Amino acid sequence: MYNIYICYVDIDPMYKLHKLYRLLAYWVLAPLIAWPMIALALISHRLKNEITQAALVISRVPFHVGERARYLFYRRLLISVGADVTFRYGAFFQYRKARVGNRVLIGYFNTIGEVDIGDHVLIGGNVNLLSGMEQHGFHDPDRLIWDTPGKGRRVIKIGSDVWIGSNSVIGDDVGSRCVVATGSVVTKPIPDHSLVGGVPAKFIKNI
Repeated sequence: MYNIYICYVDIDPMYKLHKLYRLLAYWVLAPLIAWPMIALALISHRLKNEITQAALVISRVPFHVGERARYLFYRRLLISVGADVTFRYGAFFQYRKARVGNRVLIGYFNTIGEVDIGDHVLIGGNVNLLSGMEQHGFHDPDRLIWDTPGKGRRVIKIGSDVWIGSNSVIGDDVGSRCVVATGSVVTKPIPDHSLVGGVPAKFIKNI
């Protein structure tokens, strides 16, 4: 004769609440936040060829709901956004002409211009990815810098398997399998398999 015991496990109420919040954020709250901002961004792009203002607003939505809302926002607006991409609080893109690969972390308070980001990329906080180094001109001493045209924006390419340290400024291409040390200023193309650092960033070693 065998005795059968039934064990009831009471799931932590906070776990249930957290799971409910994640479901609501994913399916209800994030789309409600994202779609009006998408509409505003499309109008801004049509009028001014930029999406900065709407992107700034949605960048300040906190918690998981904010990250999900930003993902929906940029999936609709950028040229392409891959899977498993996280847009942290305060990070924003200025223009629609950008691509983001798979498994990318966009760190806190990043400012991003026209870029093409590969797969498996980590970008620390407060990083500025410029749209090239020649947006403004200063070659004519007889004209104010304000009034001197540059060559305009260009797409910066970030390869795959890259780690960009916090507080860096990226003004040129970064190859694949690269590390950019914290606080660096990249002014020239970085070849594959490089560790660079400094102001301006200089080659340290192959990796």
